[in-house]
Amino acid sequence: MNLTTANGSRGGRRGAALPLVVGILVVLTLVGSGLLASALAGRTEAVRRQQSLQCFWGAESALAVVRERLYHDSAYREQPEPVALTNGPFVADAHVVRSGQVFTVTARGSNLYSRLSRRVRQTFMVRQYDYWDDFALFVGANGGDLSQSIAIYGDVFCEGSLRMSQAAAIFESLYCRGDLTMSQSAAIYDEAFVGGTISLGQSSVIYGGSYPFSSPANPYYVVQPTVPQIDWSWYQNMLAQAAVQDSGLNFAQDINLSNRVWFVRGSASLGSYRRIYSDPPGGILVVRDSLTLQQSAQVGSNVTIICGSLFAMGQSTKVAPNSLIYAGHRIEMKQSGIVASRCSLITPGTIEMKQAAQASGFIYAGTLLDISQSTAISGLAFAGVRVTLSQSVTITYHPALLPITLPPGLLTTNAVVINPSQWREL
Repeated sequence: MNLTTANGSRGGRRGAALPLVVGILVVLTLVGSGLLASALAGRTEAVRRQQSLQCFWGAESALAVVRERLYHDSAYREQPEPVALTNGPFVADAHVVRSGQVFTVTARGSNLYSRLSRRVRQTFMVRQYDYWDDFALFVGANGGDLSQSIAIYGDVFCEGSLRMSQAAAIFESLYCRGDLTMSQSAAIYDEAFVGGTISLGQSSVIYGGSYPFSSPANPYYVVQPTVPQIDWSWYQNMLAQAAVQDSGLNFAQDINLSNRVWFVRGSASLGSYRRIYSDPPGGILVVRDSLTLQQSAQVGSNVTIICGSLFAMGQSTKVAPNSLIYAGHRIEMKQSGIVASRCSLITPGTIEMKQAAQASGFIYAGTLLDISQSTAISGLAFAGVRVTLSQSVTITYHPALLPITLPPGLLTTNAVVINPSQWREL
């Protein structure tokens, strides 16, 4: 009797554990199924995000192809066509609508399997221009040094490295292929696109932000401006004639070139308060060696002066509008010398301007542009190799002051600028 009761009680306890075990198994199964479903859903979502991102970059790739063709292909700019790209299940295309010089590009990237797609749209303003448009200063491969209250009103392009210090300021954009070093309150008020390293110190600032020169935001990152070249052969031919001819001019009195070509076999010095002019306009004076303008001497308008070595302007001298000055080695302006608007000062060598000198027009130094001591330039300045600006120098881009006729031998090429705007995803 007791054994039976004991055995029956023990068997009842074993049966009571079964529902608990089954319940735990059911709970574990449900949790596992939920985790598996969540993992599968997460994987599916990750794949969709990856495919969506690939569609986006497909659309951006098609957009980039159109942008490159707008830069390089003038026929494509005249009659743009759709662009199509394929990479496995991913396809991309871009369509272009032109209105004058404004091109609106709508690009799409799609996945043929999942039917995912993304679209982007961007507008480009495309224009061709003479490569100095909007630039106040071009600098060649050896770069430059700007110090002590320099103010440049216009864009600056520098093929080499640039150093700015002591309150030097560029009030528009800088495009620099080399390094940029700024110190002592130097400032760039717009953007700076720099190909090398950037060093900012001692309260220096770039208000518009700095970017790599290769940034797509740089309108010149594909076709960059360059310091232009001048074919000097015409000037050299004229100087060769001066080596064997002499017109016997008297530089102690006023000289009227009378729309003719005159030669000096040697050097000359125009006396104080004397003039070289041309009536009718268009006269040319060719000096084999050097020409010096003494105090308050003047060169009249519409005159061309060609010197084999040095052209020097002394105290209070002046060159009138629409004149061309060429020197084989050096141009010097000092002590309030003035070159009026629409003139050209050109040399394969050095231009040195000091002591409150002023020049308006096309300023071209094939080697060195050395400007200092309260000097001002309005128009456009080129330094073929290097520029040095110091002690209160101002350069202002002013197209209205450029010569109506550019110097003989100047080799110009058109470039293309693309200004992207209004990017958005549709």
